Amino acid sequence: MSAPDAESIAVIGAGRVGRALARRAAVAGYRVILEDLVPISLVNARQEIRQTLNDAVESGALDRALADEAFARIDCAASIEDAARRALIVMETGPDEPESKLEIFCLLDRICLPGTIIVSNCRALELSDTASKAESIVGMYFSGDCAEIHCSAFTGEHALAVAKQLAERMASSYKITREGNPASAV
Repeated sequence: MSAPDAESIAVIGAGRVGRALARRAAVAGYRVILEDLVPISLVNARQEIRQTLNDAVESGALDRALADEAFARIDCAASIEDAARRALIVMETGPDEPESKLEIFCLLDRICLPGTIIVSNCRALELSDTASKAESIVGMYFSGDCAEIHCSAFTGEHALAVAKQLAERMASSYKITREGNPASAV
């Protein structure tokens, strides 16, 4: 196992959103550690990601070498602990239900390494209500090739800087919104 770094992203949840984020991050050059509670979901995710990359090659949207390199950057973890400890960026994609999100955030609070940035697709809760390390949490949502970065009142400058870097590499454009004022782009 290699040491965690800012070029490694743990993606928690291998459902539709997790698969798309894992593929997008790998194509952007990140090393991805994909995790899901259901082991067969990881097998299915890898197959779907491989097929999606192949489809992109066939349509001319992606070069074969880049697709193969991206797929090789995706690894699977046996547990959320293993995934979270192998990366300094954790993208959680669990079900967008308040109880599920709180459970995931409480677990990540306990197991993430100091300095880890948690990127969430949470819309069920205000980000400021999710964890004790609210300065390290930022929301991020993708729509096509545009990213939305969503900050709580407690999101720290480092978390925002990491989210901007992710958005610059994983999307063609991005906007920043703030909790309590979702329509305001910064």
